[in-house]
Amino acid sequence: YHYQPFCRDHLITLLRDKKLFFSDPHNVNDPWDCKPWFDYRPMLEDPVKREQMIVFLRTLVSQEMLANPLRAVYEDSLRRDNDALIKDVERYSHDLANEIGKRRIYCLTPFPESTLMWSHYAKNHHGICLEFDKDNALIAKARPVKYRKTYPEWTPQGVMENNPLELLLTKAMDWCYEREFRVVATSLDGPTKLYGNFVILPDGALTAIILGCESQDRAEAVSIVNQYAPGLLIKRAVRVPNRYKLSIADAISIVDPATAASS
Repeated sequence: YHYQPFCRDHLITLLRDKKLFFSDPHNVNDPWDCKPWFDYRPMLEDPVKREQMIVFLRTLVSQEMLANPLRAVYEDSLRRDNDALIKDVERYSHDLANEIGKRRIYCLTPFPESTLMWSHYAKNHHGICLEFDKDNALIAKARPVKYRKTYPEWTPQGVMENNPLELLLTKAMDWCYEREFRVVATSLDGPTKLYGNFVILPDGALTAIILGCESQDRAEAVSIVNQYAPGLLIKRAVRVPNRYKLSIADAISIVDPATAASS
């Protein structure tokens, strides 16, 4: 499931053009998310790890740069000068954040009835929630986010050699209520290719649209579905009587917007 505000143009693009909007990871609402800050302390405390970082940094440059006599001077400064090493690790953190910003992410959750998710991401229950087939080729690529109580001890060589995706799939425990899964896309040829900020939505991936319990756009949503995706289910979140709980009601019949507006 994916929560979002109701926007007529975005919904038309999704249904008519089969294009799913992927977000810039730099626009997420968590200041640590997708903005890794590498830890220089392991290299300061352990000469072996310091040397491992230097060796790793060699893999990032051309043979011509490695042959430059100044390269040896630079590497020697990393071995001997703690301030130089700290500044280099911080620079690499910034550079990697810029590289992550070239990718786009799509966030999903297993739950369509989360009060907080409707509040935070679907315009205070006025928006919509998209329901997907989890076995669809695109949605099946979603990977779970790992929630941690403490910030990881990330070093450039450790993360990039073992699991680079960890940088996009790790968040603070504060966010664990989201139970988030993510699909990561790039502009490069590969399994999930970007076209601008969009990924082509495979047939059958979208199975329903759920309207928030405070939605005022039911008639418009019905009209858009009738025109661009006839037969797609529309559901709605409803308040459970006498409980602080939402449930997802049975599908609303796709009827004439005038009828829907009066119902």
